[in-house]
Amino acid sequence: MKFTGKIKAISIKEGKSGLGFIDSDIPIPDHEGDLLFFADKLIGLGIEYVERGDSVEFTVTEWNKKDGTSQKIAEEVRFLNKTISLTGVINWVNTEKGNGYIRPDTPLDNLNKDLFFFKEDLEDVEIENIAKGDQVEFIVKIINYRDGRVIKSVKNIRLISDQVNLSIKLATNKQIPDIAPATNKQISDIAPATNLQTYHHRALKLKEVKENIGLLLSSYKTLSDPGEFEDYTFMILRLLGIHSLYQYDQKNQAGRADGFFIIGSLAVMYDCTLRNDFEEHKKEQIENYVNKLKNSQITIDFRLTDGGVRKKTLQIHGKNCQVWIITKNLTRELYDVDGIRVKEVAIPDLMKVFNKRLYSDAFEEDELSANLAVIDKS
Repeated sequence: MKFTGKIKAISIKEGKSGLGFIDSDIPIPDHEGDLLFFADKLIGLGIEYVERGDSVEFTVTEWNKKDGTSQKIAEEVRFLNKTISLTGVINWVNTEKGNGYIRPDTPLDNLNKDLFFFKEDLEDVEIENIAKGDQVEFIVKIINYRDGRVIKSVKNIRLISDQVNLSIKLATNKQIPDIAPATNKQISDIAPATNLQTYHHRALKLKEVKENIGLLLSSYKTLSDPGEFEDYTFMILRLLGIHSLYQYDQKNQAGRADGFFIIGSLAVMYDCTLRNDFEEHKKEQIENYVNKLKNSQITIDFRLTDGGVRKKTLQIHGKNCQVWIITKNLTRELYDVDGIRVKEVAIPDLMKVFNKRLYSDAFEEDELSANLAVIDKS
């Protein structure tokens, strides 16, 4: 018999086999409390990728201990709707067939196999412009079939660019030689260019420039400092074209949100986090944000570009008020409190809206507001 439940706790200690506990959706016959599982009973995924709250399917067996006693434990633990954000390198690519393989930086399981992808899974870059050794970030969805097969579906593959030369190489498909620093004499000897063809190999077409903007902005995956992630998020929101955007003063921010914006009929108080298990950690803060948005107006202390701080009161009566917890993970609606929607919003989905605007001939403020208001539905 198969059961379903959620991961309740995980324990990973150096030198010891990992284990965890499952909170079953229905009572387990002749068993009370959470159900123990060991790392080697996980199918298709290593325990280092397991998170509290993950939905799982499992069977139950009897574990005979060395002391002669027995205990029911879970085995054949399979994940339901599990999605993971990863980084890796292109290990093989076939431009003619339009597919290839990615080697994850950290193996998903003890089989340590490369992950297969199709060109349709690439974002913001064509398959002709990727090569073996290119660093990428991507999403893996674990799919369990009834016949026991486990498929790791790779989606949303983006190139990670650490330097401008790499992005130019990708856009032009040419190797750019290292350029030695020029001396003052060398600089003075350079004559004004009269033939633009001389610099043709360095010129990027408008389409290629747009591709490189998205490529360079995809560096958020490497951010590990909360302050840098907060500043990066503010930059992306500003680039989206949100003018009434305010970043709270970081020096006096304990328990407060990171920022607030209004665009059209949408009013959002947002908080940035690098934590995967943020819901319990930020429960009280989210309640505080919701209570603030229940008022007809809101007063904020926001940071100026010169480092100063200013107070501003904004009218939010009649607005579509939302609370966003901005992460690197997934976009989803968490819950609704008296009409105020609380959402987890992933940076990759904000980037999708940005790219839509970047490549659109006309993208008005009302359309941007509408896209952001239902970002969890797109």
